[in-house]
Amino acid sequence: MAPYNGGLLRATGISFAFLAIVPPILYVSYCETIRHAELRRRRERHERKRAARAIGRSKREYGVAEGAEDGTVEEDSLMEDVKEVEEAGEEEKQELRELYKSIRIGGRYANPFPEWKEQVGAWEWLVWKLFYQPYTGRFMWNGGTPSSAQELADSLPVEAPDFDLLFGQALDTEKRVASSSSGSNDGEKEALADSWDHLSQPALSDPNSLASSTEALASPFSTSSNPSQTPRRQVRVGRNTTLTWIGQSTSFVQLDGVGILTDPVFSHKTIDSFLAPPRLCPCPCTLASLLSIQVVLVSHSHLDHISPAVPLALGSSVEWVVPLGMRPWFRKLGVADDKIHDLDWWECVELELNVPGADGTGAKRKLSITSTAAMHWSARTPLDTNQSLWCSYVVKGDRDSYFHCGDTGYSAGLFKAIGRLFGPITFATLPIGAYAPRWHLAPVHMSPEDAVQAHKDIGSKFSVGVHHSTWCLSDEHYLAPPKDLAIAREKHGLGERDFCVVPQGRTIEI
Repeated sequence: MAPYNGGLLRATGISFAFLAIVPPILYVSYCETIRHAELRRRRERHERKRAARAIGRSKREYGVAEGAEDGTVEEDSLMEDVKEVEEAGEEEKQELRELYKSIRIGGRYANPFPEWKEQVGAWEWLVWKLFYQPYTGRFMWNGGTPSSAQELADSLPVEAPDFDLLFGQALDTEKRVASSSSGSNDGEKEALADSWDHLSQPALSDPNSLASSTEALASPFSTSSNPSQTPRRQVRVGRNTTLTWIGQSTSFVQLDGVGILTDPVFSHKTIDSFLAPPRLCPCPCTLASLLSIQVVLVSHSHLDHISPAVPLALGSSVEWVVPLGMRPWFRKLGVADDKIHDLDWWECVELELNVPGADGTGAKRKLSITSTAAMHWSARTPLDTNQSLWCSYVVKGDRDSYFHCGDTGYSAGLFKAIGRLFGPITFATLPIGAYAPRWHLAPVHMSPEDAVQAHKDIGSKFSVGVHHSTWCLSDEHYLAPPKDLAIAREKHGLGERDFCVVPQGRTIEI
Protein backbone atom coordinates (compact mmCIF):
# COMPACT_ATOMS: atom_id res chain seq x y z
CA MET A 1 0.00 0.00 0.00
CA ALA A 2 1.31 3.40 -0.97
CA PRO A 3 2.18 5.65 1.95
CA TYR A 4 -0.28 8.40 2.88
CA ASN A 5 0.69 11.58 1.12
CA GLY A 6 -0.96 14.42 3.00
CA GLY A 7 0.77 17.11 0.98
CA LEU A 8 -0.63 15.76 -2.32
CA LEU A 9 -4.17 15.59 -0.93
CA ARG A 10 -3.93 19.14 0.39
CA ALA A 11 -2.61 20.39 -2.93
CA THR A 12 -5.43 18.61 -4.77
CA GLY A 13 -8.05 20.07 -2.43
CA ILE A 14 -6.63 23.56 -2.80
CA SER A 15 -6.60 23.19 -6.59
CA PHE A 16 -10.26 22.12 -6.70
CA ALA A 17 -11.23 24.97 -4.36
CA PHE A 18 -9.33 27.43 -6.56
CA LEU A 19 -11.09 26.20 -9.71
CA ALA A 20 -14.50 26.31 -7.99
CA ILE A 21 -14.13 29.82 -6.57
CA VAL A 22 -11.69 31.95 -8.54
CA PRO A 23 -12.96 31.51 -12.17
CA PRO A 24 -16.59 32.34 -11.26
CA ILE A 25 -15.43 35.43 -9.34
CA LEU A 26 -13.28 36.57 -12.29
CA TYR A 27 -16.14 35.96 -14.74
CA VAL A 28 -18.68 37.83 -12.61
CA SER A 29 -16.22 40.69 -12.06
CA TYR A 30 -15.69 40.99 -15.81
CA CYS A 31 -19.43 40.95 -16.53
CA GLU A 32 -20.18 43.48 -13.78
CA THR A 33 -17.47 45.83 -15.06
CA ILE A 34 -18.95 45.76 -18.57
CA ARG A 35 -22.51 46.08 -17.21
CA HIS A 36 -21.78 49.12 -15.06
CA ALA A 37 -19.94 50.82 -17.94
CA GLU A 38 -22.96 50.23 -20.20
CA LEU A 39 -25.31 51.57 -17.50
CA ARG A 40 -23.27 54.78 -17.21
CA ARG A 41 -23.20 55.23 -20.98
CA ARG A 42 -26.98 54.75 -21.26
CA ARG A 43 -27.73 57.06 -18.35
CA GLU A 44 -25.49 59.83 -19.67
CA ARG A 45 -27.04 59.58 -23.14
CA HIS A 46 -30.54 59.60 -21.69
CA GLU A 47 -29.80 62.69 -19.57
CA ARG A 48 -28.36 64.55 -22.58
CA LYS A 49 -31.40 63.79 -24.71
CA ARG A 50 -33.80 64.68 -21.92
CA ALA A 51 -32.03 68.01 -21.38
CA ALA A 52 -32.13 68.77 -25.11
CA ARG A 53 -35.82 67.89 -25.23
CA ALA A 54 -36.55 70.20 -22.27
CA ILE A 55 -34.66 73.06 -23.96
CA GLY A 56 -36.59 72.52 -27.19
CA ARG A 57 -39.89 72.48 -25.34
CA SER A 58 -39.02 75.72 -23.55
CA LYS A 59 -38.13 77.42 -26.84
CA ARG A 60 -41.40 76.35 -28.45
CA GLU A 61 -43.45 77.55 -25.48
CA TYR A 62 -41.58 80.88 -25.42
CA GLY A 63 -42.03 81.32 -29.17
CA VAL A 64 -45.77 80.69 -28.99
CA ALA A 65 -46.18 83.14 -26.11
CA GLU A 66 -44.12 85.85 -27.86
CA GLY A 67 -46.00 85.44 -31.12
CA ALA A 68 -49.36 85.56 -29.35
CA GLU A 69 -48.54 88.96 -27.85
CA ASP A 70 -48.07 90.69 -31.23
CA GLY A 71 -50.78 88.64 -32.95
CA THR A 72 -48.47 87.25 -35.64
CA VAL A 73 -48.93 83.55 -34.91
CA GLU A 74 -51.10 81.85 -37.52
CA GLU A 75 -53.25 78.74 -37.03
CA ASP A 76 -50.98 76.60 -39.22
CA SER A 77 -47.92 77.41 -37.10
CA LEU A 78 -49.82 76.55 -33.92
CA MET A 79 -50.82 73.18 -35.36
CA GLU A 80 -47.17 72.60 -36.31
CA ASP A 81 -46.17 73.26 -32.69
CA VAL A 82 -48.76 70.74 -31.47
CA LYS A 83 -47.45 68.18 -33.93
CA GLU A 84 -43.89 68.77 -32.67
CA VAL A 85 -45.03 68.19 -29.08
CA GLU A 86 -46.62 64.88 -30.10
CA GLU A 87 -43.44 63.82 -31.86
CA ALA A 88 -41.43 64.76 -28.77
CA GLY A 89 -43.63 62.34 -26.79
CA GLU A 90 -42.76 59.51 -29.17
CA GLU A 91 -39.11 60.53 -28.94
CA GLU A 92 -39.24 60.20 -25.17
CA LYS A 93 -40.75 56.73 -25.51
CA GLN A 94 -37.92 55.66 -27.79
CA GLU A 95 -35.39 57.00 -25.29
CA LEU A 96 -36.95 54.89 -22.54
CA ARG A 97 -36.79 51.80 -24.73
CA GLU A 98 -33.13 52.50 -25.40
CA LEU A 99 -32.42 53.09 -21.72
CA TYR A 100 -33.93 49.74 -20.72
CA LYS A 101 -33.18 47.56 -23.72
CA SER A 102 -31.85 44.06 -23.12
CA ILE A 103 -28.13 43.46 -22.81
CA ARG A 104 -26.01 40.33 -23.31
CA ILE A 105 -22.55 40.07 -21.71
CA GLY A 106 -20.18 37.12 -21.74
CA GLY A 107 -22.69 34.89 -23.51
CA ARG A 108 -25.50 35.57 -21.01
CA TYR A 109 -28.32 38.05 -20.68
CA ALA A 110 -27.82 40.62 -17.93
CA ASN A 111 -29.91 43.19 -16.05
CA PRO A 112 -29.43 46.84 -17.16
CA PHE A 113 -30.80 48.29 -13.92
CA PRO A 114 -28.90 50.14 -11.17
CA GLU A 115 -30.84 48.22 -8.49
CA TRP A 116 -29.53 44.86 -9.71
CA LYS A 117 -27.01 43.06 -7.52
CA GLU A 118 -25.15 40.11 -9.02
CA GLN A 119 -25.43 37.05 -6.80
CA VAL A 120 -22.13 35.41 -7.83
CA GLY A 121 -23.60 32.22 -9.16
CA ALA A 122 -24.86 29.78 -6.54
CA TRP A 123 -22.62 31.02 -3.73
CA GLU A 124 -25.07 33.52 -2.26
CA TRP A 125 -27.85 30.92 -2.42
CA LEU A 126 -25.63 28.45 -0.55
CA VAL A 127 -24.88 31.05 2.13
CA TRP A 128 -28.62 31.58 2.53
CA LYS A 129 -29.50 27.89 2.75
CA LEU A 130 -26.50 26.53 4.66
CA PHE A 131 -25.77 29.40 7.06
CA TYR A 132 -28.44 32.08 7.23
CA GLN A 133 -31.45 29.77 7.52
CA PRO A 134 -29.95 27.63 10.31
CA TYR A 135 -28.79 30.79 12.11
CA THR A 136 -32.32 32.26 12.01
CA GLY A 137 -33.98 28.96 12.97
CA ARG A 138 -35.38 28.25 9.49
CA PHE A 139 -33.40 25.18 8.48
CA MET A 140 -35.67 22.98 6.32
CA TRP A 141 -38.21 25.82 6.58
CA ASN A 142 -41.76 24.97 5.53
CA GLY A 143 -43.14 28.49 5.71
CA GLY A 144 -44.74 27.88 9.10
CA THR A 145 -47.48 25.72 7.58
CA PRO A 146 -49.54 23.88 10.20
CA SER A 147 -49.36 20.10 10.54
CA SER A 148 -53.17 19.91 10.59
CA ALA A 149 -54.62 19.53 7.09
CA GLN A 150 -57.88 21.12 8.19
CA GLU A 151 -56.10 24.16 9.62
CA LEU A 152 -54.13 24.55 6.39
CA ALA A 153 -57.34 24.23 4.37
CA ASP A 154 -59.12 26.84 6.44
CA SER A 155 -56.22 29.30 6.10
CA LEU A 156 -55.90 28.92 2.31
CA PRO A 157 -59.38 28.44 0.81
CA VAL A 158 -59.60 27.34 -2.81
CA GLU A 159 -62.58 27.96 -5.05
CA ALA A 160 -63.76 26.42 -8.30
CA PRO A 161 -63.53 28.86 -11.22
CA ASP A 162 -66.80 30.30 -12.52
CA PHE A 163 -66.98 28.15 -15.64
CA ASP A 164 -70.47 29.40 -16.40
CA LEU A 165 -69.16 32.97 -16.69
CA LEU A 166 -66.00 31.89 -18.54
CA PHE A 167 -67.46 29.46 -21.07
CA GLY A 168 -71.21 29.82 -20.86
CA GLN A 169 -71.70 26.56 -18.98
CA ALA A 170 -71.10 24.94 -15.61
CA LEU A 171 -68.66 22.05 -15.87
CA ASP A 172 -69.12 18.86 -13.92
CA THR A 173 -66.13 19.56 -11.64
CA GLU A 174 -68.26 20.20 -8.59
CA LYS A 175 -70.40 17.08 -9.16
CA ARG A 176 -67.31 14.93 -9.69
CA VAL A 177 -65.68 16.23 -6.51
CA ALA A 178 -68.82 15.83 -4.44
CA SER A 179 -69.43 12.27 -5.58
CA SER A 180 -65.82 11.25 -5.03
CA SER A 181 -65.79 12.64 -1.51
CA SER A 182 -67.95 9.81 -0.21
CA GLY A 183 -65.40 7.06 -0.79
CA SER A 184 -62.36 8.05 1.26
CA ASN A 185 -60.30 5.51 3.18
CA ASP A 186 -57.55 5.58 5.78
CA GLY A 187 -54.76 5.21 3.21
CA GLU A 188 -55.87 8.32 1.39
CA LYS A 189 -55.56 10.44 4.55
CA GLU A 190 -51.80 10.50 4.12
CA ALA A 191 -52.21 12.66 1.01
CA LEU A 192 -53.42 15.47 3.22
CA ALA A 193 -49.93 16.01 4.61
CA ASP A 194 -48.93 17.42 1.21
CA SER A 195 -52.15 18.67 -0.31
CA TRP A 196 -55.76 19.41 0.42
CA ASP A 197 -58.83 20.30 -1.53
CA HIS A 198 -61.30 22.84 -0.23
CA LEU A 199 -63.89 23.94 -2.80
CA SER A 200 -66.36 25.72 -0.52
CA GLN A 201 -68.68 22.72 -0.32
CA PRO A 202 -70.22 21.34 2.89
CA ALA A 203 -69.33 17.82 1.86
CA LEU A 204 -65.66 18.75 1.99
CA SER A 205 -65.54 20.38 5.40
CA ASP A 206 -64.11 17.20 6.98
CA PRO A 207 -60.38 16.56 6.30
CA ASN A 208 -61.09 12.84 5.95
CA SER A 209 -63.24 13.54 2.91
CA LEU A 210 -60.65 15.80 1.27
CA ALA A 211 -58.16 13.14 0.24
CA SER A 212 -60.33 11.29 -2.21
CA SER A 213 -61.68 14.49 -3.74
CA THR A 214 -58.13 15.70 -4.35
CA GLU A 215 -57.59 12.90 -6.87
CA ALA A 216 -60.34 14.31 -9.06
CA LEU A 217 -58.34 17.50 -9.61
CA ALA A 218 -54.77 16.33 -8.95
CA SER A 219 -53.89 15.64 -12.58
CA PRO A 220 -53.72 18.73 -14.74
CA PHE A 221 -54.69 16.72 -17.82
CA SER A 222 -57.57 14.51 -16.70
CA THR A 223 -59.05 13.95 -20.14
CA SER A 224 -60.25 10.74 -21.67
CA SER A 225 -57.58 8.66 -23.35
CA ASN A 226 -60.00 8.24 -26.25
CA PRO A 227 -60.90 11.66 -27.67
CA SER A 228 -64.07 10.29 -29.24
CA GLN A 229 -65.34 9.39 -25.77
CA THR A 230 -64.79 12.93 -24.45
CA PRO A 231 -68.13 14.76 -24.52
CA ARG A 232 -68.02 17.82 -26.76
CA ARG A 233 -69.24 21.02 -25.13
CA GLN A 234 -70.54 24.13 -26.87
CA VAL A 235 -68.33 26.94 -25.63
CA ARG A 236 -69.82 30.42 -25.58
CA VAL A 237 -67.42 33.24 -24.73
CA GLY A 238 -68.60 36.82 -24.33
CA ARG A 239 -66.52 39.98 -24.34
CA ASN A 240 -66.31 40.32 -20.57
CA THR A 241 -62.86 40.91 -19.12
CA THR A 242 -62.17 38.27 -16.45
CA LEU A 243 -59.27 37.09 -14.32
CA THR A 244 -58.97 33.67 -12.66
CA TRP A 245 -55.92 33.11 -10.46
CA ILE A 246 -54.90 29.44 -10.55
CA GLY A 247 -51.78 29.65 -8.35
CA GLN A 248 -48.25 31.14 -8.33
CA SER A 249 -48.08 33.20 -11.55
CA THR A 250 -50.59 31.03 -13.42
CA SER A 251 -53.70 32.98 -14.33
CA PHE A 252 -56.44 32.56 -16.90
CA VAL A 253 -57.44 35.90 -18.39
CA GLN A 254 -60.20 36.65 -20.86
CA LEU A 255 -59.68 39.87 -22.80
CA ASP A 256 -62.14 40.68 -25.60
CA GLY A 257 -63.14 37.01 -25.51
CA VAL A 258 -59.55 35.79 -26.02
CA GLY A 259 -58.40 33.17 -23.49
CA ILE A 260 -54.89 33.99 -22.20
CA LEU A 261 -53.01 31.57 -19.95
CA THR A 262 -49.96 32.93 -18.10
CA ASP A 263 -46.88 31.07 -16.80
CA PRO A 264 -48.75 27.73 -16.70
CA VAL A 265 -47.88 25.17 -14.02
CA PHE A 266 -50.63 22.79 -12.87
CA SER A 267 -48.47 20.09 -11.29
CA HIS A 268 -48.21 19.25 -7.59
CA LYS A 269 -44.44 19.89 -7.64
CA THR A 270 -42.29 21.91 -10.00
CA ILE A 271 -40.13 18.81 -10.56
CA ASP A 272 -40.74 15.20 -9.64
CA SER A 273 -38.27 15.05 -6.76
CA PHE A 274 -38.35 14.82 -2.99
CA LEU A 275 -36.30 18.04 -2.97
CA ALA A 276 -39.12 20.04 -4.54
CA PRO A 277 -41.72 21.49 -2.16
CA PRO A 278 -45.33 20.34 -2.63
CA ARG A 279 -48.18 22.72 -3.30
CA LEU A 280 -49.78 24.15 -0.22
CA CYS A 281 -53.09 23.43 -1.92
CA PRO A 282 -53.98 21.64 -5.16
CA CYS A 283 -54.88 23.38 -8.39
CA PRO A 284 -58.43 24.72 -8.38
CA CYS A 285 -58.98 23.34 -11.89
CA THR A 286 -57.34 21.23 -14.56
CA LEU A 287 -55.80 22.44 -17.79
CA ALA A 288 -58.46 20.45 -19.65
CA SER A 289 -61.24 22.40 -17.94
CA LEU A 290 -60.06 25.67 -19.52
CA LEU A 291 -62.04 25.14 -22.70
CA SER A 292 -60.98 28.17 -24.72
CA ILE A 293 -57.28 29.08 -24.69
CA GLN A 294 -55.83 31.02 -27.61
CA VAL A 295 -52.62 32.53 -26.18
CA VAL A 296 -50.05 31.43 -23.59
CA LEU A 297 -47.65 33.98 -22.10
CA VAL A 298 -44.39 32.71 -20.59
CA SER A 299 -42.32 35.26 -18.67
CA HIS A 300 -39.17 33.16 -18.16
CA SER A 301 -37.86 29.61 -17.97
CA HIS A 302 -37.98 28.92 -14.21
CA LEU A 303 -39.62 25.68 -13.16
CA ASP A 304 -42.42 27.38 -11.23
CA HIS A 305 -43.39 29.43 -14.31
CA ILE A 306 -43.54 26.86 -17.10
CA SER A 307 -44.07 23.12 -16.90
CA PRO A 308 -43.17 20.97 -19.95
CA ALA A 309 -46.45 19.10 -19.49
CA VAL A 310 -48.39 22.17 -20.68
CA PRO A 311 -46.78 22.60 -24.13
CA LEU A 312 -46.90 18.83 -24.53
CA ALA A 313 -50.66 18.99 -23.95
CA LEU A 314 -51.50 22.18 -25.86
CA GLY A 315 -48.91 21.81 -28.61
CA SER A 316 -49.55 24.04 -31.61
CA SER A 317 -53.21 24.67 -30.80
CA VAL A 318 -52.32 28.03 -29.19
CA GLU A 319 -50.00 30.96 -29.79
CA TRP A 320 -46.94 30.85 -27.51
CA VAL A 321 -45.45 34.25 -26.62
CA VAL A 322 -42.08 33.71 -24.96
CA PRO A 323 -38.80 35.56 -24.27
CA LEU A 324 -35.79 35.40 -26.57
CA GLY A 325 -33.87 32.16 -26.23
CA MET A 326 -36.82 29.89 -25.35
CA ARG A 327 -37.83 28.96 -28.90
CA PRO A 328 -35.55 25.84 -29.05
CA TRP A 329 -37.05 24.50 -25.79
CA PHE A 330 -40.59 24.72 -27.18
CA ARG A 331 -39.50 23.22 -30.50
CA LYS A 332 -38.17 20.16 -28.68
CA LEU A 333 -41.59 19.73 -27.07
CA GLY A 334 -43.24 19.62 -30.49
CA VAL A 335 -44.61 23.15 -30.83
CA ALA A 336 -44.66 24.36 -34.45
CA ASP A 337 -42.20 27.12 -35.21
CA ASP A 338 -44.87 29.49 -36.54
CA LYS A 339 -46.76 29.22 -33.23
CA ILE A 340 -43.78 30.49 -31.20
CA HIS A 341 -43.30 34.23 -30.90
CA ASP A 342 -40.01 34.90 -29.09
CA LEU A 343 -39.71 38.57 -28.24
CA ASP A 344 -36.95 40.88 -27.12
CA TRP A 345 -37.85 43.64 -24.65
CA TRP A 346 -40.17 46.23 -26.20
CA GLU A 347 -40.90 44.06 -29.23
CA CYS A 348 -44.59 43.67 -30.07
CA VAL A 349 -46.59 40.95 -31.81
CA GLU A 350 -50.04 41.57 -33.29
CA LEU A 351 -52.25 38.49 -33.21
CA GLU A 352 -55.54 37.87 -35.01
CA LEU A 353 -57.33 35.07 -33.23
CA ASN A 354 -60.45 32.97 -33.65
CA VAL A 355 -62.61 32.73 -30.53
CA PRO A 356 -66.00 31.08 -29.89
CA GLY A 357 -68.59 33.86 -29.87
CA ALA A 358 -71.41 34.38 -27.39
CA ASP A 359 -73.94 33.22 -29.98
CA GLY A 360 -72.09 29.94 -30.54
CA THR A 361 -70.40 31.06 -33.76
CA GLY A 362 -66.76 31.98 -34.28
CA ALA A 363 -65.46 35.52 -34.03
CA LYS A 364 -62.22 37.31 -34.91
CA ARG A 365 -60.31 39.20 -32.23
CA LYS A 366 -57.07 41.17 -32.34
CA LEU A 367 -54.55 41.51 -29.53
CA SER A 368 -51.34 43.51 -29.26
CA ILE A 369 -48.77 41.89 -26.96
CA THR A 370 -45.57 43.72 -26.02
CA SER A 371 -42.68 42.16 -24.13
CA THR A 372 -41.58 44.60 -21.43
CA ALA A 373 -38.40 44.60 -19.37
CA ALA A 374 -38.06 42.91 -15.98
CA MET A 375 -35.29 42.53 -13.38
CA HIS A 376 -34.82 38.80 -12.87
CA TRP A 377 -32.88 35.86 -14.30
CA SER A 378 -33.53 32.53 -16.03
CA ALA A 379 -32.49 28.88 -15.79
CA ARG A 380 -33.94 25.40 -16.00
CA THR A 381 -30.68 23.64 -15.16
CA PRO A 382 -27.37 24.81 -13.64
CA LEU A 383 -25.88 24.81 -17.13
CA ASP A 384 -28.26 27.24 -18.90
CA THR A 385 -28.34 30.19 -16.49
CA ASN A 386 -29.42 33.39 -18.29
CA GLN A 387 -29.19 31.76 -21.71
CA SER A 388 -32.75 32.94 -22.34
CA LEU A 389 -34.29 36.30 -21.56
CA TRP A 390 -36.97 37.11 -18.96
CA CYS A 391 -39.75 39.66 -19.31
CA SER A 392 -43.18 40.96 -18.39
CA TYR A 393 -46.01 41.64 -20.85
CA VAL A 394 -48.51 44.34 -21.70
CA VAL A 395 -51.55 42.98 -23.56
CA LYS A 396 -53.90 45.45 -25.27
CA GLY A 397 -57.33 44.66 -26.67
CA ASP A 398 -60.03 46.85 -28.12
CA ARG A 399 -61.12 48.21 -24.74
CA ASP A 400 -58.87 47.02 -21.95
CA SER A 401 -55.18 46.42 -21.26
CA TYR A 402 -53.51 43.86 -19.00
CA PHE A 403 -50.04 43.76 -17.41
CA HIS A 404 -48.60 40.34 -16.57
CA CYS A 405 -45.57 41.01 -14.41
CA GLY A 406 -44.04 37.55 -14.14
CA ASP A 407 -41.09 37.69 -11.72
CA THR A 408 -39.07 40.83 -11.06
CA GLY A 409 -37.34 42.87 -8.44
CA TYR A 410 -38.43 46.48 -8.04
CA SER A 411 -36.78 49.13 -10.19
CA ALA A 412 -38.34 52.57 -9.87
CA GLY A 413 -37.10 53.76 -13.24
CA LEU A 414 -38.30 50.63 -15.02
CA PHE A 415 -41.87 50.61 -13.72
CA LYS A 416 -42.25 54.34 -14.27
CA ALA A 417 -41.02 53.80 -17.84
CA ILE A 418 -43.65 51.06 -18.37
CA GLY A 419 -46.27 53.48 -17.05
CA ARG A 420 -45.09 56.22 -19.43
CA LEU A 421 -45.10 53.85 -22.38
CA PHE A 422 -48.36 51.97 -21.80
CA GLY A 423 -50.28 53.51 -18.90
CA PRO A 424 -52.90 53.74 -17.70
CA ILE A 425 -53.38 49.96 -17.54
CA THR A 426 -56.81 48.45 -16.87
CA PHE A 427 -55.61 45.65 -14.59
CA ALA A 428 -52.44 43.85 -13.58
CA THR A 429 -51.22 40.72 -11.83
CA LEU A 430 -48.25 41.64 -9.63
CA PRO A 431 -46.08 39.23 -7.58
CA ILE A 432 -46.18 39.75 -3.80
CA GLY A 433 -44.49 36.58 -2.47
CA ALA A 434 -41.09 34.85 -2.17
CA TYR A 435 -39.41 38.05 -0.95
CA ALA A 436 -37.54 37.14 2.26
CA PRO A 437 -34.72 37.54 3.12
CA ARG A 438 -34.45 40.90 1.38
CA TRP A 439 -30.63 40.93 1.32
CA HIS A 440 -30.81 37.94 -1.04
CA LEU A 441 -34.15 38.20 -2.87
CA ALA A 442 -34.71 41.96 -3.29
CA PRO A 443 -33.05 42.02 -6.75
CA VAL A 444 -35.28 39.24 -8.11
CA HIS A 445 -38.62 39.38 -6.22
CA MET A 446 -40.74 42.33 -5.17
CA SER A 447 -42.07 42.63 -1.63
CA PRO A 448 -45.74 43.56 -1.16
CA GLU A 449 -44.73 47.20 -0.62
CA ASP A 450 -42.66 47.10 -3.81
CA ALA A 451 -45.69 45.71 -5.64
CA VAL A 452 -47.91 48.54 -4.38
CA GLN A 453 -45.38 51.07 -5.61
CA ALA A 454 -45.17 49.27 -8.97
CA HIS A 455 -48.99 49.36 -9.15
CA LYS A 456 -48.83 53.15 -8.84
CA ASP A 457 -45.87 53.52 -11.20
CA ILE A 458 -47.50 51.70 -14.12
CA GLY A 459 -50.84 53.44 -13.62
CA SER A 460 -52.80 50.26 -12.99
CA LYS A 461 -56.45 50.87 -12.21
CA PHE A 462 -56.78 47.49 -10.46
CA SER A 463 -54.20 44.89 -9.44
CA VAL A 464 -54.28 41.38 -7.99
CA GLY A 465 -51.41 39.97 -5.94
CA VAL A 466 -50.07 36.63 -7.21
CA HIS A 467 -46.93 34.49 -6.76
CA HIS A 468 -47.74 33.53 -3.16
CA SER A 469 -49.48 30.78 -1.14
CA THR A 470 -48.56 28.09 -3.70
CA TRP A 471 -45.10 26.74 -2.84
CA CYS A 472 -42.81 27.62 0.07
CA LEU A 473 -39.77 29.03 -1.70
CA SER A 474 -38.49 31.66 0.72
CA ASP A 475 -38.31 32.68 4.39
CA GLU A 476 -41.51 34.66 4.97
CA HIS A 477 -44.45 32.96 6.72
CA TYR A 478 -46.85 31.40 4.24
CA LEU A 479 -49.61 33.81 5.31
CA ALA A 480 -47.41 36.92 5.37
CA PRO A 481 -47.78 38.26 1.78
CA PRO A 482 -51.50 39.23 2.01
CA LYS A 483 -50.96 40.73 5.48
CA ASP A 484 -47.94 42.73 4.33
CA LEU A 485 -49.90 43.85 1.27
CA ALA A 486 -52.67 45.21 3.51
CA ILE A 487 -50.08 47.19 5.50
CA ALA A 488 -48.51 48.56 2.30
CA ARG A 489 -51.92 49.50 0.88
CA GLU A 490 -52.78 51.51 3.97
CA LYS A 491 -49.39 53.21 3.90
CA HIS A 492 -49.96 54.34 0.30
CA GLY A 493 -53.58 55.30 0.79
CA LEU A 494 -55.03 52.49 -1.33
CA GLY A 495 -57.89 50.07 -0.70
CA GLU A 496 -58.90 46.59 -1.79
CA ARG A 497 -60.71 48.11 -4.75
CA ASP A 498 -57.27 49.17 -5.98
CA PHE A 499 -55.09 46.19 -5.09
CA CYS A 500 -56.33 42.94 -3.57
CA VAL A 501 -55.65 39.24 -3.14
CA VAL A 502 -58.16 36.53 -4.04
CA PRO A 503 -58.40 32.81 -3.20
CA GLN A 504 -56.91 30.47 -5.77
CA GLY A 505 -59.54 29.59 -8.34
CA ARG A 506 -61.77 32.62 -7.90
CA THR A 507 -62.97 34.26 -11.09
CA ILE A 508 -63.41 38.01 -10.96
CA GLU A 509 -64.94 40.23 -13.59
CA ILE A 510 -62.93 43.37 -14.24
